[in-house]
Amino acid sequence: MLLTKGLVLSEENVTDLEYIQREIAKIFALLAFALLLLLGVTDMFLGMSPVIVWVKIGLALPFLAAYFIISKYGKIKLALNVLLFLAHVVICFNFLYNDGNDGPTIYAFFLMLVVSSLLIQGWGKIAWFLGSLAMFFVLFYGESEGFIQVEHFYEGVQNQFVDHTITLLWISAFVFTVLHFFTKSYRNQSQLLHSIKLRQDQTLDEVSMLNDQKNRLIAILSHDLKNPIGMLHMTLDMVEKGLFEPGEMEQILKNLKGQSFHLNKVLNNTLGWVMTELEDKPIELHRISLLELTQEMREMMLVQAQEKNQLIEVSIEGEDQYISLEINEIKIILKNLLDNAIKFAPLNTTINLDLKISQEKLVWKVCNPGATISQADQMELFDFRARTSYGTKKEKGTGVGLPLCKRIADKINFELKYNSSREGHNCFALSKKLG
Repeated sequence: MLLTKGLVLSEENVTDLEYIQREIAKIFALLAFALLLLLGVTDMFLGMSPVIVWVKIGLALPFLAAYFIISKYGKIKLALNVLLFLAHVVICFNFLYNDGNDGPTIYAFFLMLVVSSLLIQGWGKIAWFLGSLAMFFVLFYGESEGFIQVEHFYEGVQNQFVDHTITLLWISAFVFTVLHFFTKSYRNQSQLLHSIKLRQDQTLDEVSMLNDQKNRLIAILSHDLKNPIGMLHMTLDMVEKGLFEPGEMEQILKNLKGQSFHLNKVLNNTLGWVMTELEDKPIELHRISLLELTQEMREMMLVQAQEKNQLIEVSIEGEDQYISLEINEIKIILKNLLDNAIKFAPLNTTINLDLKISQEKLVWKVCNPGATISQADQMELFDFRARTSYGTKKEKGTGVGLPLCKRIADKINFELKYNSSREGHNCFALSKKLG
């Protein structure tokens, strides 16, 4: 909330030009009432014409009424035009009965130009501007040429000084107050718009982040399901074409059952991760045996490995433990590592899935034989960018699996890194410090 001259301004009010103009119109009406009343009383004590005294006091009342009308009903344009008209009537009387060129009327002309410039919009602003100037020149020129007769009541320079000083002080205070409110409102408006822009930029950043997150989650889902579904489709196609011997059908059906079982697990794991990310929920921990988890990952990928006549060997170092882990996320990572190992390992080879358990650290390592990744490619291995690659049986890869796994590992405070310490082998290690 912004406070200006005792007025509480909301965000909507600060950015609403009509509201600002309405408040300035109220200030104009209230100060004009006080100004006319005071000038009328002052003129009475200075011995001015009773006409100008009662014109000022009498026309002060409509300004007070305008203040309440604007406050309750609005009607800014109508009220402003009426008030400006009345103000010009007062100026005319003040010129005729308050010493003309020698009087303080010129200050009032200046005030009218300021008020009409701030409060009137459109062609009305130009009309009042030109009308005020025309009235000024007609009155002053008329007096100088003798066409207009004015009454002189100043008894001396001292009376003139007092009259001019009082008028100048009140009009200056009036202009200062109106301009202060206007500039204060404008500054508050600028600050608020800047604040709104910052919030919009923040929202755009959040939308961009969510869009990036959505793309990554879709990539995970499509990457994890692509190979299992492709293998299932290929097996069913071979069965449909009768490429298996009658005695092999029992084994094929068994393999299909295993494939569908593991495909369902992959789908559940990946969807669980996707929903956790989209709903921004805390990652769930599940207590599980490390040995059982490792064996489950081997069985999940065994059918895919057998299509290339590959073996998956599990090696356990250390005693089995039951600990609470981010099971869905770990399964997604290990599944992708094994999927890559199967894809890029030659036919009739062995893939190693090793688990090392100690009191301080937990490490899974997936190694496969094949051409090692070059130093240049290692530098960009976990960068999120699409790049096409082909396995030993022309299996197509998109290059998004490892970057996605790296992001998941970082989120659950695991370390995922590559090493090629074994000649002719590529190894990926997923580790976490315990305790």
